[in-house]
Amino acid sequence: MNSVSRRTFIAGSVAAGTIPAPMVMAQSDFMEPTRIRMGYAPYISGGPYFIAQAKGYFKKLNIEVVGTSHVDGSLSMPSLAAGELDITGATLSAGLFNLMSKGAGLRLFFERGREAPGWGSNSIMVSNEMWEKGFRTVDGYKLAKGARIGISSRGSVAHYLHTMGLERAGLKFDDADWNWGMAPRVSLPLMQQNRIDIVNMPLPGAYAAQARGVGKIATWSDELAPDFVLACSVASEKFLREKHSAVVRFCMAIMQANAEYMEAAKNGGDEILKIIGDATGLAPAVVNSSRPRWTLMSLDGLPNMSSIVAQQKFWHERTDLLQRMVPENELFDDRAIREARKRLDERNPFI
Repeated sequence: MNSVSRRTFIAGSVAAGTIPAPMVMAQSDFMEPTRIRMGYAPYISGGPYFIAQAKGYFKKLNIEVVGTSHVDGSLSMPSLAAGELDITGATLSAGLFNLMSKGAGLRLFFERGREAPGWGSNSIMVSNEMWEKGFRTVDGYKLAKGARIGISSRGSVAHYLHTMGLERAGLKFDDADWNWGMAPRVSLPLMQQNRIDIVNMPLPGAYAAQARGVGKIATWSDELAPDFVLACSVASEKFLREKHSAVVRFCMAIMQANAEYMEAAKNGGDEILKIIGDATGLAPAVVNSSRPRWTLMSLDGLPNMSSIVAQQKFWHERTDLLQRMVPENELFDDRAIREARKRLDERNPFI
């Protein structure tokens, strides 16, 4: 699943007539005060939003972003569809594609993280018993026939990743023993007792669990599905159309914060570590310990469309969780990110 460059993506989309030209508004309208209700998940991957909020980037562009925390991005989708939220970050899941395909009028408009090589933040943990059997790399899934996988829900990122691992090893979905409905608070104690063999565990929880002797980190998401898109910002078509200038300004703030987030992921930085720590409830030292395996942020929000398309195709063709696919030209609206990038290139208000 290779990424597409900005030039290739835009040129191809325009040539196909699938993406309208950007709406550039008059300067007097562009800075109109706007309140945005946004859903977010309180994890390290939410760093760009936390940075933009803490450093006043939204306020500088006359936006008031009112955030609502959700344990999982997917839990905010009903609120978005009901009009209770304007924007939310959502993991790519069967549920998201289902909601989009059923006429909810939603569009992805900003990539919010991908598991790029060396940056994948989702670990695959195995029990100590499985580790001793030799499950110590991505190829360890060849030992997963009959293995007990602890997983929260069907159609989730973990469902996708484990399936990729099984197929890479020449196994089928039914070759594993899937234990559904298991949150980490349930699956990890069972793993420590060698009663669950494999779980998907994001950072920094994976490091903490390993330190407690629960199990071992065997491989990572980026080794199972390199460059797969983990999440995107989502909004209604109506909001993207009627509040275009506010969405552009939102994207400008996040783009600036993405750059600072990625710099901190590479080199650290007390200010950013503290901002993320305060927002997630983690000690800055714990946030720092997970570097550099923070989910990679596309600096200009451009999507790895091949990954998004492949994931939707997976849920539709390989499971019974997605009956109807969203046409490719109705998945992602890139007008706001294109205009935001252009405005930042011409004059960056944050520098």
